[in-house]
Amino acid sequence: MKVCFHTGACMPTTPEDFSLIRVLVVDDQSHVRTFARKVLLTMGITNVTEAADGRDALAAVTQPGAWFDLILCDLQMPERDGIETIRSFGALGLESAIVIMSIETERVIETAGMLAGAQGLRVFGTITKPLTAEKLHPILRRLREVPALPVGDNLNEPGQNFTAAFKNAELFFQYQPKVWMRSGKFAGVEALVRWKQPGFGLRQPESFVPSMEQDEQYSGALTDFTLRETIACAGRWQQAGRELGIAINLSARAFERLDLPERIAALALDARVPPERLTFEVTETDVARDEVRMVDVAARLRLKGFQLSIDKFGTGQSGLTKLQQLPFNEMKIDRSFVHGCSASAKQRAVVEASIALARSLEMTSVAVGIQQRPDWDLLNELGCDKMQGFFIARPMSEEGLEAWAAQWMLK
Repeated sequence: MKVCFHTGACMPTTPEDFSLIRVLVVDDQSHVRTFARKVLLTMGITNVTEAADGRDALAAVTQPGAWFDLILCDLQMPERDGIETIRSFGALGLESAIVIMSIETERVIETAGMLAGAQGLRVFGTITKPLTAEKLHPILRRLREVPALPVGDNLNEPGQNFTAAFKNAELFFQYQPKVWMRSGKFAGVEALVRWKQPGFGLRQPESFVPSMEQDEQYSGALTDFTLRETIACAGRWQQAGRELGIAINLSARAFERLDLPERIAALALDARVPPERLTFEVTETDVARDEVRMVDVAARLRLKGFQLSIDKFGTGQSGLTKLQQLPFNEMKIDRSFVHGCSASAKQRAVVEASIALARSLEMTSVAVGIQQRPDWDLLNELGCDKMQGFFIARPMSEEGLEAWAAQWMLK
């Protein structure tokens, strides 16, 4: 049995069957791309996309639902060279295997490969042109044997050295785009904290945020860091003449600080970010120790013009109660209901009811976790307002977001 790279489904295959692999060939010379396609065909690979330069490559990887198992990238290209293109791949957070294919000296090719690896890309080798089946074969075998880790997985469970995380600037943010369903226009991002812990690689928030928020000191530090970094990001876009709406996750504990609205307002004013550009997300299952304070703070945030969103709606027991207590104007439908809703009557029922409830309460509905076209089509049919998920884009750096947004505007 074998795992299909882009769907995760298992199906029978021979030991040397590479037919399910999706490949992007990036080279400015058409005859090189044609030759690469022929070599790939001899190995049973027919799902091949060509890009004539770095701009075409970015357009290819930012298409809705785009996924490539392998990217063969040239270095010497006009306007945007291979190193610049690979840098953009890293900023976009691509999980594709990267192979550098060039006529440059071995030293230059190896250096480019090192840079790609330093940017978090999965570098699977380098190839000196011309491409041949013999050169490509070990790379394809490795690709089949070493699939990408699912988002959120960690090879090891590291120690919780939170002091070092803040002191050594190991925490940073990635931004996942959202789009308006009806128009397809860019609707802003959700800011997602990451921890690049030495010796353990990139850690997803679910592996450390819950523990961090249990400690009052670190919970406060995380809130301060989150507000400072994300509002500053929105400010940079504002100063560049562009608007960026950012959804920011805050724990219920953060809402226990009565001065939270004033602190946020001061940061927004300093960054020249209009209040309506900032949305603060509270998870449905996140319960405050002092609910009266939470309602007080939430109400004053709305009075100051900030947006308030209930996240992971439907996953806990307090959803309807919180909708009554807090002045939410956005509802995020959890990925556990969204992913696969087109094939599950139960999931569809939950999603449909959630969208209807949001509409009746004059709230914006956001579907989280869209990974495939059938779910997208169903949510469009049901009238969901906003979409977020891998089908649109993966979480990426601020630099990657700028490149993604420029490409998305062209679509």
